[in-house]
Amino acid sequence: MITVEFRERDPNSETRRVVATLTVADDRTYIVAGALPLEEISILDRAAPGGRLTLAADPVRWARKSHKAFRAGYIVPVITEDTLPADSES
Repeated sequence: MITVEFRERDPNSETRRVVATLTVADDRTYIVAGALPLEEISILDRAAPGGRLTLAADPVRWARKSHKAFRAGYIVPVITEDTLPADSES
């Protein structure tokens, strides 16, 4: 299983709050919870068809590469659990 928390800075403190969570099960099904439209966000990936990786196409790779979709720093993906075998292209 892979769990990724998407955190944003809380304007009232120095901490970050979780605004969305992605959980990918061992069978590669996934659940999105929270306020971010993660299924609409693609990641640049030369190995993916058309050079774009979507969550639906490969949830494990997308979860592991999610930091590439949020480079500005307003939202920070944090992998809190990853028990799936390593993927050679992740």
